[in-house]
Amino acid sequence: MSRQIVLILLLGALFAVFTMSIIELEGLYNAFGKEYFLEYGQSDTGSNNLVTAILLDYRLFDSLFEAGILLIAVSGVIWISKHDIEEKNARFMIDKFKTPDLFITFSRLVYPLMLAFGFYVIVNGHLSPGGGFQGGTIVATAILILYYIDADKETNIGLIVTVEKIVYLLIIVLASVSIVTRGTFFTNFFPLDATQDTKAIYLVLLNVLIGFKVALGLWTIFTAFLKEGR
Repeated sequence: MSRQIVLILLLGALFAVFTMSIIELEGLYNAFGKEYFLEYGQSDTGSNNLVTAILLDYRLFDSLFEAGILLIAVSGVIWISKHDIEEKNARFMIDKFKTPDLFITFSRLVYPLMLAFGFYVIVNGHLSPGGGFQGGTIVATAILILYYIDADKETNIGLIVTVEKIVYLLIIVLASVSIVTRGTFFTNFFPLDATQDTKAIYLVLLNVLIGFKVALGLWTIFTAFLKEGR
């Protein structure tokens, strides 16, 4: 009974602290950031999508950190799923049963559409909702469908992870070019007075690299999770 009372008191104290923090945040809140992004976001970054403008320019360091976290997660999944038998073929648990022919036919129809849509979301991330993270996820899902079409498809996880690391380094290099052109790290390397179309080149390049890296990372995770005997 005493433990229950102590637990209730602790929950009440946590709720009180949480309520006070919300009240404090409401008092500190201002609309300066929102108004600045609305007024200067497009001209500063060349992006019609303000979310992309924030993620790939104003807060690019955060995006690089998030991409790095995915790389660490991939490494952790590979380490957890290791076993003594070296293999390159991704054998899914569902391969113990015959995949219906209708499902295989439908997958063959859906695969190119998903792949094309994923690339569309990546390339047009600065013009419409989307970008490298979202499009990379779609591309990885499309690649996953290939295993249902061809269960014997070879997957060299070591090569995929190596390429992902190289792409991540390319992202960091591309984001650091601005130190030469503009004297600051992690921003668009084109001058502020460049045209919107010119600045969009940087956004497209960065989105493509991020999309490629995310697709490789999720591809590795999917394969490691679904391999038989893991």
